[in-house]
Amino acid sequence: MFKKFISFVIIFSLILSIGCSNINEPEPISQNQESNEETILKVKNDGGDFSHKDLIYFIMTDRFYDGDKSNNNFKDVNKKDPKAFHGGDLKGIIKKLDYIKSLGATAIWITPVYKNQSYGYHGYWITDFNKLDPHLGTLEDLKKLVDQAHKRNIKVMLDYVVNHTGYKSPWLKDEKHKDWFHPKKDIHDWNDQTELENGWIYGLPDLDQSNPKVRNFLINNALWFIKETDIDGMRLDNVKHVPKDFWNEFAYRIKKEYPDFYLLGEVWSENPRYLELYHKLGIDGLTNYSLFKGIRETFTWYGKTSALINAIKRERFFSYPSINGVFLDNHYNKRFITAVGKHGDKYLKQALTFVMTYPAIPVIYYGTEIAMAGGDDPDNRRDMEWYRVDSSKMLKFYKKLVNLRQNNNALKEGKFRLLDYDEDFISYIRQKGKDSVIVVMNIRDKEKQVSINIPNDSKNYKDILSNKVLKVNDKRLKINLKPLDLLILVDN
Repeated sequence: MFKKFISFVIIFSLILSIGCSNINEPEPISQNQESNEETILKVKNDGGDFSHKDLIYFIMTDRFYDGDKSNNNFKDVNKKDPKAFHGGDLKGIIKKLDYIKSLGATAIWITPVYKNQSYGYHGYWITDFNKLDPHLGTLEDLKKLVDQAHKRNIKVMLDYVVNHTGYKSPWLKDEKHKDWFHPKKDIHDWNDQTELENGWIYGLPDLDQSNPKVRNFLINNALWFIKETDIDGMRLDNVKHVPKDFWNEFAYRIKKEYPDFYLLGEVWSENPRYLELYHKLGIDGLTNYSLFKGIRETFTWYGKTSALINAIKRERFFSYPSINGVFLDNHYNKRFITAVGKHGDKYLKQALTFVMTYPAIPVIYYGTEIAMAGGDDPDNRRDMEWYRVDSSKMLKFYKKLVNLRQNNNALKEGKFRLLDYDEDFISYIRQKGKDSVIVVMNIRDKEKQVSINIPNDSKNYKDILSNKVLKVNDKRLKINLKPLDLLILVDN
C-alpha cells in the first residue's frame, strides 16, 4: 500500500508541474551535470538551410586571390612575409566564384572581415567590429559577394569572433570600455573550463560576456551584419573559450529572427560528448575534431584504421551528427599532405573519399583540392597556388568525387554502415533502397586479400576509378587489394 501511495504522489507531482508551465516563456531544456545542469533556452538548431547535402569551401580571404590591386597600398602588405597581408580580397573571391562552384561548393566560409590591426591578415586581431578591413574591401564589396554567390546557389558564411579583440584594440585605453575585459591572465590548465572562458588565449584581450553591455553589443553586431549583408551562416570562433550561457542567448536571438540561419561552432575538442554540449545550447553544427583525429591517425603510413572506426562509433553521442563539419585540414593545423608525408597523394585521395562519402558536411580548406602543402602556422596559410589548377591530377580526382556525391542517390540520402575491417583496411556502405555505394580502402603499402559481407541483394559492383566490375558471390565480395588501394563501388 505504501509503494502505491508513493507512486501516486510522484505521478501527481509530475502532472502538476506540467500543468503549471508558462507557455509564453521560451521552453527550457536541461543539460547534464557536465554543464552544471543550467536551464537553457530551447533553440531550433536543426541546421536551418544547411544539411549533409551541402559542401563548405573555407577561404582565408587574404591568401586566396587579389582582385583589387588598389587596396594593397599599406605598409603591412608584403607577399614575401608569411605574417603580412598578401593582397587577397573580397573582389578576388567574387572573380573566382565560378571556380568555387565547379568544386561542388554550396557554401563558402570566409575568415573574419572586420577591421584588424597591422599584420592581422587572418582577421582575428579585431580593432573595430563595425568596419570592414580596408585590405579586404568595403561593405559594398561584401554585399556584392553575397549577391553574386547567391546567384550561383552558393551560401555565404562569415567567421565571427566574440571571445577577444586584437592586441591593439582601442577599447583597452578607453575608460568607457575598461570593464569589457576579463583581468589579464594566461591559460595554464587547458582542462579547466573557468580558465578557458576567462583567460587571455595567446595573450589576446579576453572579452567579458557576463557584462550585459558586451553581450548585447556582440549579439546586436552579429544581427546587424546578417541584416545588412544577407549572409546565410556564421562560423563561430573559439567557442569553448566563451561562457555557455552567452552562446545560448546568442543562438536564441539569432534564430528567433533568422530561423534558417546556420551556426557552425569551432570547439577544439576530440570528445563528442563535450562537443554535443554546445549543440544543446543552440549551435547547429560543430567542427568535428573527433572525426578529424580519426582521419589523421588512420590515413598515414603508420596509421591504424581503429582510430577512424572508433571515431565513427563515437558519433552516436551527437544528436545531429549529419550537420557537423568534417574536415581534413584547416588554418590551425598542418596541411594534410604535409602532415602525412610518405604516400601523401594516395592517403589524401583516401581521406577525401571518406569526407565526400560520409553523411556530414564536408569542409574543404582552400587548396586541399589541388593537394597544397603547408606546415605549421603560418606555412599552412600559403597563397592559393592558381598555377597548379589546370594540371592538377588531384583536382580531377576531387571532381570525380563531387560528381558522384551530387548524383548518386545513396550518397545523397543513404544510411551509413560499417562493413568488414581490420587494422589494415576499412569498408563501409551507403545505401538507399536499391542504390548503394561501397568504399574499400587498404591503408598499408602491401597487398591484402579481403572478404566483405554485402548486406543487400546486389550481384555486381563497378569501381568508378578503374571501371572494373566485381561479382558478389553468396553475399560476399572477395577482393585482392593492391598496396594503398582505394575502391569506390557502385551498383552495376
